[in-house]
Amino acid sequence: MGENLEIVALCTSGLEGAVCKELKNMGLKISKVTAGHVHFLSQLSDIPKLNLMLRSAERVLIQMAEFEAKTFDELFEGTFSANWQDLIHNRATLLVEKVKVRNSKLSATGAVASVVKKAIYEKIGSKNEPDGTIYPLYVYLKNDVVSLLLDTTGPTALSKRGYRLKASEAPLRETIAAGLIIVSNWDEQTLLVDPFCGSGTICIEAARMALGILNDKRTFAFQSWPIFTDMKVKFHTFDEMREKKKMKKVAIGFDRDPSMVQIARENAMRAEVSNNAEFDCKSFEELQRFDNVHVVTNPPYGVRLKGVDKDLLPKLAMLLDKFVHSRICVLSPREDLEHILKIKASKKLRFQNSGIWTWYYIFESK
Repeated sequence: MGENLEIVALCTSGLEGAVCKELKNMGLKISKVTAGHVHFLSQLSDIPKLNLMLRSAERVLIQMAEFEAKTFDELFEGTFSANWQDLIHNRATLLVEKVKVRNSKLSATGAVASVVKKAIYEKIGSKNEPDGTIYPLYVYLKNDVVSLLLDTTGPTALSKRGYRLKASEAPLRETIAAGLIIVSNWDEQTLLVDPFCGSGTICIEAARMALGILNDKRTFAFQSWPIFTDMKVKFHTFDEMREKKKMKKVAIGFDRDPSMVQIARENAMRAEVSNNAEFDCKSFEELQRFDNVHVVTNPPYGVRLKGVDKDLLPKLAMLLDKFVHSRICVLSPREDLEHILKIKASKKLRFQNSGIWTWYYIFESK
């Protein structure tokens, strides 16, 4: 296998731009973007860094092969032709985590998984003496084109940071919160404010971002692979920078529910950002006026939460009075939020939040 690999970062549909921005900041070249998938060129030695540092991606996969297959023989031959032996040792255990088929002649997912595994085991010369090392596989079949990917992240997605033991009723996934902050072009210097903070995910992700905290409180699939044992991955390269910044307040969240504020504080403590992300119990109406801040917020809405205050939408117009000379970034299922706020968004995009297509508006207040 050559030095450059095609890597695929999986993410929330609609937030591919956040992943692209992160990868470009790492100096990596994007080769293709499809719904929820960002393809780019990288090296095997970058796999640890990608898993540790990407904030808006769900997992990091290595694309091993792509070929047309309308029969099981073609599926076997195409799978066998890839250089699996370069990454997978002969005592490996293959685990097909996902088979997704769309508009293809081969539609029996169980049979597809079985043929793929058989071809790989034969290619690596498996001795049928597994040592417990697991290699997760993703198989995609679309219009008779097969894509085979090796998952370096493992069964637990990158969104599972480990700090959120409790959450609000309809929380934002950590990777989505990070992605929304990234596409909002926050400069990591301006105070970030979330007036509907819930369990604090947006503020905590902002603080982690500003401090350069890595996703290092967990393990990844690649760590047990023999090919990586000599790389000696260092998981604490940012400790010195974190020490210098640890007293700086970068985000503040408000919520009217005292139990949510307590949960947010506990989550911030587990995330090691309790000095950087503060939380206060205040309703939106009680908030003081803020000048020159960066607002990222996910107000409660009825599509995901029943019984939400019907007066909330009209009250959102107060955002422009509460936050002046500020960038205000708001999630809403409403397509008419610009009309409600009586201001045109400088940017808006649509993404999937827990299966619901949601709008993300970015306003510039005067």
